[in-house]
Amino acid sequence: MPISKLNLLSNEVWIMYSSENSDPYFEKFITDRTIVPSAAILSNENRFLFVHELDKENVKDFAGEVIIYDSENTVIKSIEKTLRELQFPNKIYLNYSDRLDTQTDVLGYGTFRFLSDNISEFYKNSGVNSPEFTSADEIIYFLLDSKSGEDIKYLKIAANRALEILNTAFKKIRPGMSEKMIAKLVHNIFMQKPAYFKKFGIISEDFSWEKGTCPIVLVGENLQKGGHSAPSDKILKRGDTVYFDFGVKITLSNGKSYSSDLQRMGYALMACEKTPPKEVKDVFNTLSEAIQKGIENMLPGKKGFEIDEIVRNHITERGYPNYNHATGHPIGEHAHNPGTSISPRGYKRSEMPIRENGVYTIEPRIQIPNGGSVEEMVMVTKNGGISLCSPQKSLYLIK
Repeated sequence: MPISKLNLLSNEVWIMYSSENSDPYFEKFITDRTIVPSAAILSNENRFLFVHELDKENVKDFAGEVIIYDSENTVIKSIEKTLRELQFPNKIYLNYSDRLDTQTDVLGYGTFRFLSDNISEFYKNSGVNSPEFTSADEIIYFLLDSKSGEDIKYLKIAANRALEILNTAFKKIRPGMSEKMIAKLVHNIFMQKPAYFKKFGIISEDFSWEKGTCPIVLVGENLQKGGHSAPSDKILKRGDTVYFDFGVKITLSNGKSYSSDLQRMGYALMACEKTPPKEVKDVFNTLSEAIQKGIENMLPGKKGFEIDEIVRNHITERGYPNYNHATGHPIGEHAHNPGTSISPRGYKRSEMPIRENGVYTIEPRIQIPNGGSVEEMVMVTKNGGISLCSPQKSLYLIK
């Protein structure tokens, strides 16, 4: 993924360090073709890549200056020489997290000490104040959230693929099936690959998360459980609600991957019913209204907690209990991508803004027996959010 803009100040740099692909962001943004310890220094104007002479033939297409080191001219000495040429930047971003984000906390304490101790000593010996070392979280979030038109295209394909699997599953579900049987049904549908994959250069498809809980299926009384519960032997009875939490991950011939994450809700009609009872309709309508309010407010610069409050408050103001999870999360290569969390105020990543062209989920829950949950994937625009696939507007009915 080429880096076109970092939004750093003039005396700031981002340093990445990787050994045998230890840093996924080095692999994504710099190169995945080095084995021996490698490093990169990035500023708004410059791109430097430091590689051992063993790897130099693998990085000839790097869009910047490649600096070769060996056993005498070591990687740290090469880094220090370049920092001198850059006039001793006073702030250095490193790939660790100060927001308890395990997805971006990848540097490792030992490597952090290696870099920070050596660079600080180098500055001191050069008569310069030590730089400030700080987390590169926000740089990574910015780059991952800055979705291109092609990224959006394939996220839509992943979303619609998950939706078509769920649409087919709801047509085949019957009362008397267990949660495990329903999950197996989804797996069987998933195995039937569509012809359009070839047209779009999709070479493989996997589940968005671990197969044993993809999909999550809950029915009836089990809807009061937490949203990460694995399918059980609980039987779907007439008069029960049922919901799926499901997604797929598609991989293209160029190596890029895109994930989806959707939730859909249905109801198994009683023999005497043609439509669901009022209490079930009220649950679904409340969820749908809350999501729509969230979508309307998905504007660039809004804080994650602001969206959470809008959606969550709509649920509780209708008299339903508060739910025990975030209202949403970023999505991209992974179902749960690093970035702004749409969750309650006070959580570090909820204090961050959502970004234009970023894609996030909105997934409120009514956590009661025969409750429900719906999840949509939403792209942020200047005019509010746009769903990446057809949003659920009515309950699936199981006869």
